[in-house]
Formats: sequence, C-alpha cells, structure tokens
Amino acid sequence: MIIDQLRRNKIISTFFIYLFIPLIPLSAFEYEDFLEIDFLVESCYQDKESCKDALLNINKYQRNAVKNNNFSCQTRLLGLEANLIMAMNSNIKRKGAKSIIQTVKKYC
Repeated sequence: MIIDQLRRNKIISTFFIYLFIPLIPLSAFEYEDFLEIDFLVESCYQDKESCKDALLNINKYQRNAVKNNNFSCQTRLLGLEANLIMAMNSNIKRKGAKSIIQTVKKYC
C-alpha cells in the first residue's frame, strides 16, 4: 500500500515537472551579463582602446541570442555594437548607449 502510494506520487511529480518545464522562460541573459555589458560600454567610452574587447564580447552575446531565436535581443545588441563602433570613430554621447542597454535588458 505504501509502495503504491510512493509510485503514484513519483508519477504525479514527474508529470508536473514535464508539464511545467516548457513554461519556464529560458533567459539568454543573466543579471551578471547586463553588468558586464554595461562595464564594457563604459570602458569603451573612457578608453577607446578597450572598444575592440567590448565589441567582441557583445558580439558573443549577439550570437547567443541568435542561437536562442531571440531576434529582438539580437537586434538591440547589433544596435549597441554599431553605437560602439561610432564611439570609436567619433565623440558621441554615452546617453545613446545607455538607452540601448536598457532595451537590451528589456528584450534579452
């Protein structure tokens, strides 16, 4: 009797796990990723030599977004990359990058 109850509980638990796993959103980004992106952008604006590293790392996140079929996120990351390329070549304001980072946070 007790063994049957344990088997039934195991079956029900397994059923609920498989039922709810697809409902858990898979995030392409974690909070630490946003902190890293923010740090990379800030370092690029302070020292143009660090922009290449920032671009390489943000491109890595952009490719991960593609793998996860998160094209809204990919688009924002591409915009951020373009913003950093412009920062390397001219003196543009960080305010534009900050708004892009906020949209990255929203869509990624």
